[in-house]
Amino acid sequence: MNTLWIISELFPPDETSTAFILGEIANVMASKYEVRVICGPEIYDKRKKTDPNNKFVLNSEIEVTHVKGVDLDKNTFFGKAMRFAVISRQLYQSAKRSIKEGDKVLLVTNPAPVVALISRLRKRRVFELNILVHDVFPENTKPAGLKLPSWAYQFLKNLFDKAYSRADQLIAIGRDMKQVLEQKVGRFEHKPKTIVIENWADLDIVSPMEQSMNPDKVVLEYAGNIGRVQGLQSMVEYIKAVGNNELEFHLWGTGAEENSLKEYVQRNGMNNVVFHGAYLRSKQSEVINSCDLALVTLTEGMFGLGVPSKTYNIMAAGKAILFIGEPNSEIGLLVKEKNIGYVFEPSDREGIIKFVSSLSSEKCAEFKEMGQRARKEAEKEYAKDIILNKFVEAI
Repeated sequence: MNTLWIISELFPPDETSTAFILGEIANVMASKYEVRVICGPEIYDKRKKTDPNNKFVLNSEIEVTHVKGVDLDKNTFFGKAMRFAVISRQLYQSAKRSIKEGDKVLLVTNPAPVVALISRLRKRRVFELNILVHDVFPENTKPAGLKLPSWAYQFLKNLFDKAYSRADQLIAIGRDMKQVLEQKVGRFEHKPKTIVIENWADLDIVSPMEQSMNPDKVVLEYAGNIGRVQGLQSMVEYIKAVGNNELEFHLWGTGAEENSLKEYVQRNGMNNVVFHGAYLRSKQSEVINSCDLALVTLTEGMFGLGVPSKTYNIMAAGKAILFIGEPNSEIGLLVKEKNIGYVFEPSDREGIIKFVSSLSSEKCAEFKEMGQRARKEAEKEYAKDIILNKFVEAI
């Protein structure tokens, strides 16, 4: 059997969504290749609790090499930058020692510097390079509010455009991302094949349940990373401006923007915004099902730069989606094409406020119909076996 190397900072037993995705891909690819993994430390964020109900089992024939990394707070700019630099170098050094000519490589774009380093190795050594793109760097620094000097941004963009062009295949997780990647490599003589393989819905652990966090209110819920590119500050401000007494906004998760949001809510005496903190992956079904309407957001400027994987499990739970982001992004198109929710541009302040103001118990029947359609679409198009088979066929 040929050897397939999977290179990713995140991998089981870590419990982030990326780790689970890569673990499942490794398992299915083991039927076709001798799979070897080079990844970061076993636990990405030691500050988080591990899930005692985690049932993921990695194929025992898969050999995993963990590099040491560095234990710094990922929610600070310094901590994140240092982690990226150190672990990228460690992953590269391990790959340099291990990958042989004729091998196949599946590389994930996190941390970003490893893409440039492995592409440089690809220039000197003949192996098949497939890049699974979860984040597009450095374009994603702008919507994240990281203001690089123009010369530095252009230098990095040229560097990473060239790095992507050296791949044999780019795997985007959305149609909008495919467009961005094709533009990145369009000026180079060698243009890698670019395909779309979406994330999947965990239909085996997430299913519709009849429950609500507060049956007397319309519960709008956000569950996931409370970070810089989610634009949650604007949603909290809209809820304050509207003053809809029938609405509650519940947030599950942690992240860089969590404390500033809590301070805003406390400062403005908002008792209809509730923070629940981190939750275990095994509790996903209960968490998602505790709402009437699920919020998915991407701040302005994120077209083609990321696809919120949470969307597919929201569909698995049979919940309607309120998507605030680029209408022609993958999730915007999905919600509109399947009629499973509502789509607003981040700049449409008037439209969002009007919608938030209209939320009442009368809309719950409409939410339920949309949610039922969402579950059917998840079963038909985004089941794990369907998506994983795309990887088997593509690599």
